[in-house]
Amino acid sequence: MSSAFSRAILGAEGVGRVPLVVDIKPVSPRDGDLVGTRHPADLARALDRAGVCALSVVTEPEHFGGSLPMLREVCSAVSLPVLRKDFLRTPEDVDASLEAGAAAVLLTLSTVSELDAPGLYRRIVSLGMEPLVEVHTLAELHFAMGLTPRPTIIGINNRDITRLETDSGDVRVTEALAPEVPAGVAILSESALLTPEDVARAFAAGAHAVLIGTAVLKAADPAAEVARLADAIGG
Repeated sequence: MSSAFSRAILGAEGVGRVPLVVDIKPVSPRDGDLVGTRHPADLARALDRAGVCALSVVTEPEHFGGSLPMLREVCSAVSLPVLRKDFLRTPEDVDASLEAGAAAVLLTLSTVSELDAPGLYRRIVSLGMEPLVEVHTLAELHFAMGLTPRPTIIGINNRDITRLETDSGDVRVTEALAPEVPAGVAILSESALLTPEDVARAFAAGAHAVLIGTAVLKAADPAAEVARLADAIGG
């Protein structure tokens, strides 16, 4: 299994990068249009220059306005590792992620049955991509840690994706779950991170990186917002 995505997170400081993954998400069910008239590839290049350590692209079309062509464009535009975020449920979905250039694939345990999750996980690994196993509860975390081989990175979603992240969840979810993640597994705190204070709390709880979309994409100057958040991280 390639671990380019988690290596970029864990090694960010050593190469002058910020342990921040920006989520290129055209639409948020909670916050509306996020990308506007900006071209995703241009946005990706600007975020690369701003020093983020990796990118994420939401490809789900119905609720988030994403697409596989957008993922391909972003992967072609930058050398950063790119995560595909979607509700992947079949081996064909995984195969398409590789074809589009993704270095990592999101596996959200709350949207995949416990019977199907191990097979999808193994498929991602077999193709040389890195599974970002996303959890929202302690039970999901315990299930994730039983996958073989053990995950190299866990995503803690502070909001409930089954409610399309429109709930009131916040960084307290990371504060509750991060200490339960075994040593040696990278932790990515996701969603509901809107301020430098939120980001600082996630790192204090044990996160190695944060994934932020809305706060950066809604900013008039995304690169300046990355710099502002880097100050909270200590970068």
